[in-house]
Amino acid sequence: MISIIIPAYNEEKYIEPTLKSIKEQSLQNHETIVICNGCTDNTYKIAKKYAQKVYQINEKNVSIARNLGASRAKYNKLIFLDADIKLTKNTLDIISRINSFGTCKALPDNNKFIAHLVMKIKNAINRTGRSTGLIFCDKNLFDKVKFDESKSLGEDTDFIKRCKKHSKFKLANTHVINSMRRFEKVGYLNLILFWFKKWATNKNNYPPIR
Repeated sequence: MISIIIPAYNEEKYIEPTLKSIKEQSLQNHETIVICNGCTDNTYKIAKKYAQKVYQINEKNVSIARNLGASRAKYNKLIFLDADIKLTKNTLDIISRINSFGTCKALPDNNKFIAHLVMKIKNAINRTGRSTGLIFCDKNLFDKVKFDESKSLGEDTDFIKRCKKHSKFKLANTHVINSMRRFEKVGYLNLILFWFKKWATNKNNYPPIR
């Protein structure tokens, strides 16, 4: 049984396909918790149609949203999912069998050659301890680590780094469908260079793309 926690800041254009992909999972023992952090659009209204628990907070900080969602979770297995990341059909079933923490592989949401190439690069980088927009762990580990609420960028990498002190990182043999909107807006090459810079310096400096 899994609690899926989704922080969502003005994601009305993207969150519905994400929530539908959860509804279509082969494993149905789960709950969905959406934290609308600082939303000024229709994200809350859309989330209410699909999620079991939806909360509205004024704080935009994604770490605060994730920690709040985890505190309201009723199941021991937690998945932190970005609002624009869709699950493939067996993702929850595969993750439910892993007694560790980690992420999974990613595929692009378009058929461009460059998009598939970029996701292959990202999957290789993620083996070292990065996220594809999905992080899974159990509550015991989460309670030891939690997301650093002083961070609203790079918080996922920081969380994984600290989790690795207590548990083994795993790359689950399943895929999520990664939104390529950031790549389309910023440029594929620019973000690839950013990834390698982030990997080398552990710095994060790009804003969310709406």
